[in-house]
Amino acid sequence: MDSLEFRFAFNARDFERSVSFYRDTPGMEMVGGWDRPDGKDALLSAGGTGVIEIYGAAEGQTYEGPNLVAINLAIQLENVEAVDNFHQRLAGQGVERIEPSQDRPWGHRSFAVYDPDDIPIHFYCGLSS
Repeated sequence: MDSLEFRFAFNARDFERSVSFYRDTPGMEMVGGWDRPDGKDALLSAGGTGVIEIYGAAEGQTYEGPNLVAINLAIQLENVEAVDNFHQRLAGQGVERIEPSQDRPWGHRSFAVYDPDDIPIHFYCGLSS
């Protein structure tokens, strides 16, 4: 399989809050989207070929579907220094729900933040990086 893009897509309970979180917290760039009577969409670059796609309900409606459970988003960074620097940057921005950056028994240095829909986003690198 030769994949040209990896896309993580989900329905947000609060579209604007979720878009702001991904744009402002990790600093993802908006690369597309739409706003139509039947709903909204935002595409944010996660680097490389990764895209986060956020769906929003139609105007005046809310997403009432299932909670997102057992979902984790993992984004690999270049090296340990990049992981630690990014952790310090987010902690310095006052991100409330952030786990410490630490070495893991499976050979990663990582930390996690939680988005407005409680999706954990793990930023990591291999310890040999």
